[in-house]
Amino acid sequence: MSALLSCTDLTMRFGGLTALDKLNLDVAKGDVLGLVGPNGSGKTTFFNVVTGIYRPSAGTVVFDGQDVTSRTAQEIYRLGIARTFQRSRLCLDLTVFDNVMIGNHKNLDMGIVHNLLARGRFRAECKRNLERVKTLLHGLNPALVKRVGQPVSMLSMIDRRRVEVCRALVSDPVLLFLDEPSAGMTHDETKRLMDEILVLSDGGKNFTVVLIEHEMEVIRRVTNRCVVLNFGRKLCEGDYETVTADPFVKEAYLGTELD
Repeated sequence: MSALLSCTDLTMRFGGLTALDKLNLDVAKGDVLGLVGPNGSGKTTFFNVVTGIYRPSAGTVVFDGQDVTSRTAQEIYRLGIARTFQRSRLCLDLTVFDNVMIGNHKNLDMGIVHNLLARGRFRAECKRNLERVKTLLHGLNPALVKRVGQPVSMLSMIDRRRVEVCRALVSDPVLLFLDEPSAGMTHDETKRLMDEILVLSDGGKNFTVVLIEHEMEVIRRVTNRCVVLNFGRKLCEGDYETVTADPFVKEAYLGTELD
């Protein structure tokens, strides 16, 4: 079976710094893949390159059979890759509904005739979108449904993270990138959020997930495969037990001397 995402010799340089160094990485459909490594190992750079924020210095990215190496971020999003960010990108003064719908612009009719003159169709579209947002919110936290019209600034950190995940999911992506969803949350909040995401994904059956996470307990619990990066290179690949037992992984994380 061909990979859903296939990166070959992927390289990203920033001047004299090589953030990704001839990285070869495949993601199969249905994977819940953990991408781990020390700070500065190239994890977020990998996300940024694949999603079109950066254009790679060399190498290729193939998604669902299409070469997307030179595609824009908007084109890649329309093909079915969505993501969250480590640092919150929510518009705090906007409502929960508005923030989620920002992620659905590829499915919205932006035409003047539709929005100004065809008021019946416009109202019907708004109603459908409201129900879609409520369904997503309910899947993560049913109490959020009642707050769909409230500003995001009124939400707790875990609920803000839930809104960000819903914003990524509202466009029905094929591949979901999660960049450190635990950032700013407690261990218990992180566990709850990841459990909710896995229920929504049905263990990878509904969409494929690549997860950047420093909380190794989260990686152990939710992923079926891990890739460890160090200095932009793949250090190790396999299930959680395999990668955590690898002496080179231990050295990269702990700085210990190898025998």
